[in-house]
Amino acid sequence: MSVTFDFSRFLKEKDQSRENDHLGSRIDAISMIGMRLSNENIDFVKSLTSEGMGESDRYSYIRKISQISGCEVFEFSTCNRVLFVGFGCTIDRLTNSVLQNSDLDSAPFDNFSGMEAWRHLVKICSGLDSFIIGELQVMGQFRDAISWHKESGLIGTHNATFLDHAVAANRGLRKELGFTKTPESMMSLGTSAIKEAITEDDEGAITVIGYGSMGRKAVEVLIDMGQKNIHVVTRSKKKSSERTPDLGDNINFISFEDWDGKENPSIVISTIRNTFPTFSQQNPLPVNDAAKIMDFSWPPSIDKAGLNNKRNLMDMEYWIRSAHKLGKDWEYEKTVDSGNQIIKSIEERFMKALNGRKQSRFRSHVYSTLESKSEEWENLECQESEASQMRAFSKEIATWICNRESSFSSYELENMVMNTDREINSSVLSEISIDVTGEMVRWLSNLDTLVGARA
Repeated sequence: MSVTFDFSRFLKEKDQSRENDHLGSRIDAISMIGMRLSNENIDFVKSLTSEGMGESDRYSYIRKISQISGCEVFEFSTCNRVLFVGFGCTIDRLTNSVLQNSDLDSAPFDNFSGMEAWRHLVKICSGLDSFIIGELQVMGQFRDAISWHKESGLIGTHNATFLDHAVAANRGLRKELGFTKTPESMMSLGTSAIKEAITEDDEGAITVIGYGSMGRKAVEVLIDMGQKNIHVVTRSKKKSSERTPDLGDNINFISFEDWDGKENPSIVISTIRNTFPTFSQQNPLPVNDAAKIMDFSWPPSIDKAGLNNKRNLMDMEYWIRSAHKLGKDWEYEKTVDSGNQIIKSIEERFMKALNGRKQSRFRSHVYSTLESKSEEWENLECQESEASQMRAFSKEIATWICNRESSFSSYELENMVMNTDREINSSVLSEISIDVTGEMVRWLSNLDTLVGARA
């Protein structure tokens, strides 16, 4: 009696194992909402961003959304976007939870789910979706955010893997698009603006507000330009001077409490982190009306209401307009189209890898099982020259089984074994055929368990 074997489902269907479930079926249950900063949605982004929050406040903010939605949530805020990823969560539930947490009735979110969310994350990591294309800092910020969420216990390892795959895909995308040596775009725009302003008054004082990473970068740029009249407003003069002792002689540090604008700056560069504007109508910026003011902070650190001459403020809206022009200079549309094609290719490889994991485990099971069997075959009544071939023969049989694209009968298997070109006597071949057939019958009853256990 012939037995029919069909193992094609183990070679073709998606990986549904417990360990990799988050990369298979659970991808469909991933939702993402977010918005990229524009002139129309600035107020919404201000209400939703975690930029300017301390770690404790940020943790509480995300934790509350997670509690409301009942799922793990990943939040990512930068100077030009906010986004939220919910795992095992519908778009509606995630949206309502985020809105409720920020006391909003609605917001103009873009929304994505499943692999579409993954594709969009890859675009974000690469800067392909940014109003300033190719920002190197985005990938670093995203990677840091993943690490922080994991360390804070906000997302588990399984869900973090989905995000890690987006980072990995992004590396290939950036390499193919040539973004690996792209300058930091926001600072590039700012540097051009500073150079233009300095040309008009190259002896004037320049005041930098804040001395974090962005503030230090601004000071380095100014020193490289040969500027000597540099003032830094900071919360702690001592700590700030200790951060860059090699630059200390070129900088006059001033505390926020003592700053009164007496240095009479011609240029003010703000880089501070805050939740609400530090300078407003109630706390005006202490500078003259002629000073050019560049606000790189997000949320904004300077409210227009705190300025007499609002025309001299280069705020986020200004940088957005400048960035759009930069995008045209860089053939933005052409680059985006190329990026989308690359992402499609990366996605196909990603899904192939997901779908191939069960296939890999099935193949591994077949090869390892038959290799173990070959040790028993060596003890059958055969010559030494025959016994020495058993291990290689087991691999041939395993390869034949794994290459079947559809069902096959035990007769076909027997025919393959008995008609081998190897010099092995027919009685031994017959026993091998019976042994392999019996093994495969056992597989049919418990292979789901065996393959799943090897995840």
